[in-house]
Amino acid sequence: MDGLILSSPARVLFSVNGFEVYIYGLTMALAIFCGVFISNYFANISGKFSKDIFLNVAPLVIICGLLGARLWYCGINYEFYIQNPAAMLNFREGGISIHGAIFGGAIALWYFARKNKFKWQSLFDYAVLGLALGQSIGRWGNFFNNEAFGLPSDAWLKLYIPLQNRPEVFLNYEYFHPTFLYESVLDFVLFLLLCRLLGKFPDGKLTLLYLIAYSVIRFFLEFLRIDSTLNFGIITFPALVSLLVFIVSIFVLIKLYK
Repeated sequence: MDGLILSSPARVLFSVNGFEVYIYGLTMALAIFCGVFISNYFANISGKFSKDIFLNVAPLVIICGLLGARLWYCGINYEFYIQNPAAMLNFREGGISIHGAIFGGAIALWYFARKNKFKWQSLFDYAVLGLALGQSIGRWGNFFNNEAFGLPSDAWLKLYIPLQNRPEVFLNYEYFHPTFLYESVLDFVLFLLLCRLLGKFPDGKLTLLYLIAYSVIRFFLEFLRIDSTLNFGIITFPALVSLLVFIVSIFVLIKLYK
């Protein structure tokens, strides 16, 4: 048996007068909607905040998150964007980073909390629920785009990548590790774990647990992925960021317990 082979059915869902609607964009929209809904649902149940607080702050967080995601991506691909600065505004060609989205969204949420006199640590604890779920859903956008895959693989579960989407050094390989799926599943497990632990720790510690767990997930998956454009020796830039976030989060968690 060949096992289970995943293959993207299409990149474009439909076209209207030459304007193509990408499945990736719809997947991102679904991920954002579900993330905001879940965070808002649990925040309403808690009674700690004004009703529908995440629906009110969502536009600001989404805009800042998208800007952060785009700027971060352009930053780690600076060689291209220095020569083509206008391309930074071309969102339809893709190119966003989850680390940039997290930092951009976090700054916006922190600003909102301080301005409205909410305890930002508590607000973050509810935000990471939606963030983890949104990441799990959003990774499927990479599947439809034939991107964010790993090294060549002949395992039972593998991903078929069309010739035009393969890196030049792997043109003779058809099947690769579906790292998008690995992360999607792990992010969903993390989401369930966070839901289980919600309310069992002082404010802010659930956020630290999310940062620690996601950093571990991303760090190890980076050694399978082959799409990084900025490396420091054997470690990729996303892996390095994940390692730094992990260390800082562990340090803060230990300090809080002391």
